[in-house]
Amino acid sequence: MGGILAYGTAIPRRRIAGTAIRAVWGNLAESFLDTLSIGERCVLGPDEDTLTLAVAAARLCLERAGGGSGIGAVLLGTGTSPYATKAAADVLKDALDLPASALACDVQCAERSGSAALALARGLVESGAVERALVVAADTPNRHTAPGQVVEYVASAGAAAFLVGKEAGLAELGPWRTHSWDQNDYFRVEGERFVQSGAGFYGWVASWGLLDHVVPAVAGYFEDTGTAPADYSKIVVPQKTGLRALMTLGKCGLDMMQVLPYVLTQMIGDAGAAQSPIALAHILDWADPGELVGVVDYGSGAGCDVWSLRTTEALAGARTGRDTVLSQIDDKVMVDYATMLKLEQKLIRPSGQLSNFY
Repeated sequence: MGGILAYGTAIPRRRIAGTAIRAVWGNLAESFLDTLSIGERCVLGPDEDTLTLAVAAARLCLERAGGGSGIGAVLLGTGTSPYATKAAADVLKDALDLPASALACDVQCAERSGSAALALARGLVESGAVERALVVAADTPNRHTAPGQVVEYVASAGAAAFLVGKEAGLAELGPWRTHSWDQNDYFRVEGERFVQSGAGFYGWVASWGLLDHVVPAVAGYFEDTGTAPADYSKIVVPQKTGLRALMTLGKCGLDMMQVLPYVLTQMIGDAGAAQSPIALAHILDWADPGELVGVVDYGSGAGCDVWSLRTTEALAGARTGRDTVLSQIDDKVMVDYATMLKLEQKLIRPSGQLSNFY
């Protein structure tokens, strides 16, 4: 079925604490910070966007793979491309110095954009159309969240890259299943910068689209594969907030220790399409050979993908101890709310301004 040959991540260094956001807006009860597992989230730097994060994650992935030889496709999964129509994947491909003959395309399915891109990539590899495919999930929902919107507490950024090949590599890819229909969850329409909430952020309304898609997708996956929750040592679940992770594990019959150690919301917030892939990379940083790992990836209003992978003996030998997910999380600089507004370009300024001084 093919496998993951290498992986890499990119997590912005700048962070803001949820308490700093609450000090400005006061729009969330203090107790909710713990209930929702709100701690810190990433802040984009002046030179960071979806593409720069994608390039950084991909470069680390290709460095670990020993280069980009044999790559016939580059797929960028994102809901926050810097371009409305231009193919951002082509920019990514050029930045990586990959051949012009390699297929490059963007995949947009809300937060499950990365999983959808991976499904397409493995199809290209398993069909023999290409030898290897590079998949990058990158997102910057923080730049597309309006100041004062409650989602601002978790809206973050990040990227994760995976090199997919015909061989098992570090982890052999297992079966895949999806479940989707149109549902009015978080969305951003043409011409608008900021994401709108179709339902809500807390309580029952937070599961407006989540459980409607995740529960049948997971149940169908277990039925299709003849497996049960206990067969999986580690499972990635949707994690816009810690509450979503608890909703998923509770309704799908998962054990807390299969899930909660790999929920990163409190440390980096919600990186959108990159959140579940980053959590998977975190698992690969520590997993033992032979472990069956499950991935449940939900996209707001875009359905749920469920798939699995089994780690191989090659995983431990590929580790260098550098640039792990946790090391990138620990490498941080805290900023205040005003600095966040400036860096994420949320301050409206005259379009004809000639300089910073007048």
